[in-house]
Amino acid sequence: MIKICFVILSLAVSNLAVATVRVQQIHNPKIDTLQILNVENTPKTIPNTINDMATHSQVLRSFPLYVDEDIGASSEIYEEILFDDQYLPTLYKNYIDQTNSVDPKLQRESEVRTLVLQGPTKNRINLTILGDGYTTNEKQKFFDDAQRIADDLFKAKTFSSYLPLFNVFAVFLPSQDSGITDLIAKNTAFGLYRSPKGSKRAIMPGNSGTIEKAIKLAPATDFPIIIANDDYYGGLGGRFAITTRSIRSGTMVLRHELGHNFGEVGEEYDGGQIYTGANHSDTAAVPWKHWVDGEIAVSQASYLSGAYVWQNLNNQNVRVEFDFPSKNTLGDQQFNAIISSVGWQTPQDVDVYLDNQKVSIKGAYTDDRSFFEIDHLDKTLVPGKHVLEFKENIHDGNNILAFAMLYAMPANYDFTKDKIGAFNTFYSPDSPSGFRPSHNTCLMREMRSVEFCSVDKENMWIRFLNRVSLIDELGINSNGNEKLVYLKTPDLSGLQLRWYQLKANQEPIALHDLDGLKQWSTHNMSAGKYRVEVEFKTPEVRNYTNSFRVTRDISF
Repeated sequence: MIKICFVILSLAVSNLAVATVRVQQIHNPKIDTLQILNVENTPKTIPNTINDMATHSQVLRSFPLYVDEDIGASSEIYEEILFDDQYLPTLYKNYIDQTNSVDPKLQRESEVRTLVLQGPTKNRINLTILGDGYTTNEKQKFFDDAQRIADDLFKAKTFSSYLPLFNVFAVFLPSQDSGITDLIAKNTAFGLYRSPKGSKRAIMPGNSGTIEKAIKLAPATDFPIIIANDDYYGGLGGRFAITTRSIRSGTMVLRHELGHNFGEVGEEYDGGQIYTGANHSDTAAVPWKHWVDGEIAVSQASYLSGAYVWQNLNNQNVRVEFDFPSKNTLGDQQFNAIISSVGWQTPQDVDVYLDNQKVSIKGAYTDDRSFFEIDHLDKTLVPGKHVLEFKENIHDGNNILAFAMLYAMPANYDFTKDKIGAFNTFYSPDSPSGFRPSHNTCLMREMRSVEFCSVDKENMWIRFLNRVSLIDELGINSNGNEKLVYLKTPDLSGLQLRWYQLKANQEPIALHDLDGLKQWSTHNMSAGKYRVEVEFKTPEVRNYTNSFRVTRDISF
């Protein structure tokens, strides 16, 4: 599980375009340093309802440069700021040409391919996939991996409904060595390395400067992704979403990281650092009540232990001692455990005991990172001291216990799949952090899931449509003596198109015969001003914002 934190923004959409400049920079507030990564003219607009009138700017994103599950968040902050170009501070003016230029050496060595093209880069969310540890002879392997991962994201369930809003590009830059640095050092394009060595946890960027230069080789980039040429679990959150090519876990990690980046939300699992955003509430009076049918159910488990041990079980058992609570006013409580491992390839590799009695666990056995749960016990535990013990059975040297999270679930706890309610979360067993929307539907809590809960899905639609307009282009084509008004939009199912003629006083008169049309002739239409209204409806949204209905005018 990779941890990441965000500053959450509530954006509104304006239909008034202004010339803007996007600044990307790294700021370290502890030592007051600033590294400017990029300054570029951009068609993105500053929402006029939240424009900082003092600076004529809007902070798009602000979060730690990287955050991982072992060492936590960096002190450096990655920032994206949008400025009205008339008010761009002098500090940035000299950087527009030099930071946006392409490195000619990297350009000669690289190859760029388009994997997904859904529309113009200026009005789409653009993902750029880089690869590290792929040699010249492995170029096609990289492009195959990048295409497979793009398909996993957008053709499978997780992001399929959002596909019309996205473009995906892949940039190949060769490495001298195949693979990334771990126990053996490798000479690679971006210097990715495992941290700690020999683990299946964080993968750190060793050469961020080259990564930033490589990103500029793509036609456009909103969110950069790096694939490590490595067959096992690992990754990182922050400026770059890093994962591996692992068939078993690569996309699993990336879906989780992109959930953070796209939704600008914190964690939903326990033992994290940051709980904030649309999927978090400090109290059971949650802000997502519009997704609750009837009375909201509050499900509060007790977090008994969060043993984060990362212990090799070779000739050394791991014992996790915990206290099980007495029954409460609701009745007996159920014991539950979430276990993460590395190297448990078969059910025979490791035995799990609860109070010296062997218990079965369910999950996927692989030599990669895995996640398990103890099978339902059908009975409560006696209140008091208990021990969960892990014993290696097959001594092959790679059986690692990553963590064991233990819970007591009250009788009224709602395990219903996809049910939205208020489910408590914890920084640590003695430190509650608030509430999340679902038990374990969302992959922000359960990384084996392939979907987000309703609250997270809706939040991403809102944030995506703050970046992408429902109208790509409105114009007029001439065909001989005939003129044709045309409209281009993202290919979203659920779009409603309505046309109006505007009177001199701007009062709109509905033209119902044109409803739903993306092209119509001006023949027999009086000269003047016309308006199109594009509205988007989807079952994945209940709380609509202004960005779901966009208008634009045209005259002839």
